[in-house]
Formats: sequence, structure tokens, C-alpha cells
Amino acid sequence: MKKILVVLTLLFTLSLTAQAQFLSYGFRGGVGMGVHLDDLATNRPILAANVGGFVNFGFTNSQSLLAENFCLQTGLNLIRRGSNFEEVLESIMSIRKGTFDAWYVQLPVLAMFRYEMPIREPGHYALLSLGPAVSYGLFGTLHDVKITPRLPQSDWNYDITQPVFDVQSPLDVSFLFGVGYEYQDLTAMLQLDYGLTAVSSSPDALNISQDAERIKTVPIGSNFAILLTIGYQFPIR
Repeated sequence: MKKILVVLTLLFTLSLTAQAQFLSYGFRGGVGMGVHLDDLATNRPILAANVGGFVNFGFTNSQSLLAENFCLQTGLNLIRRGSNFEEVLESIMSIRKGTFDAWYVQLPVLAMFRYEMPIREPGHYALLSLGPAVSYGLFGTLHDVKITPRLPQSDWNYDITQPVFDVQSPLDVSFLFGVGYEYQDLTAMLQLDYGLTAVSSSPDALNISQDAERIKTVPIGSNFAILLTIGYQFPIR
């Protein structure tokens, strides 16, 4: 399913950009909070970050009035996603906690709508963007600690730091939605990044088998982030 979504996103980008006119390019960066959703543990936010470049393609040759206020935006971002987590293992009275810290390169394909605000001074625009994004993991760490307070010397306890993509999939597909403001060549966007795929898995507690090769797993931990980003664009004049 992930591979199909990746291919469809790339084909969608190529088909639209073939019909579009290059309008502008720029860079954008921002920070916010990220967390894993639908996980088996209690999650707390991690500092999420985005930095990268973008290009805008317009359809000004179209006869549609909508084309004047619509463009296609794509680019490449370096993003940080992940989560702090904590889980109480009641069967052995242990506490497991740690941090997923994952860095990806992200390719978004966004439909961008611009609406000029009806105020006296021209050039103020409200922005709306939405579309899919494909991300691939580059580097990061998982810090995983398990503590048994009643048995501090037990072999059950551990403190491990390892590459995060040894334990979770490097491929992530998400949906982006943002609202923002543009004045001259500056933009500010509040963006939501909602993961559509699970980035890790865990043994299914309801289907434990004595045969280790037959133990079933369930998907857990889709990425979620909300960020405030600031950008600057260079129009093609």
C-alpha cells in the first residue's frame, strides 16, 4: 500500500507540473510539536521541525478564473518527527520510557489557494494548502529504558540507544493541511502533518503463539505534527 501511494504521488506531481508554468521558488523553516498517534504507550510531544525549499507552479494560461488564485507547490524538506513515550508493564511492575527521534527527507505535493483580503492596502493574501507527502528516513535514534523499581538489579532492566530506523519503517506517507498569510514575498503557515501509515509494529497480545515465527504483530505509532513555518519566496519576474 505504501509503495502504491508513493507512485501515485510522483505520477500526480509529474502530470501537473507538465501542464504548469514556473512562478516562484523559495525556502521555509519552522518548529512545532510532534507525537505518535494510536500507539500502545502514553505519548508526549517531541520538538518537531521543518526546513527546506519549495517551488510554485501556476496555471495562468488557463481560461478558468480559479487559475489566478491557485498553484501547485512541491519541494524537499528535512523534517524531524517522533515522540516521547512511557508504558507501564503491570505484569512485572516495570516502567518503559524513552524517545523516538527520527529525521526524514520529505517530498510534499500541495494544492495552494490564495485569496486577496478585501482591505485598503493590496497584497495581503490568505492561504490554504492541502495534499499528500512522502517521507523517507535518513537518521535518528531510539532511546529506550526499562526500570523495575522493586528489582533494580533484574535482567529485565535495560538502557538502550540505537538507530531509530532499525526498529521502525523509514517510509512514511502523510497528509498535509495548512492555513497561512502572505504579504509581498513573506509567508507564514500553520501546518498539520497527519501520518497515514504506521511507522512501527508490536506483538499482538491477543494472538501470542509459542512458535516465535508465527507471532502476529499489529501496526502502531503513526506520525503527527503541527508546526508554524515562515517562508520567503523569489518570484520569477
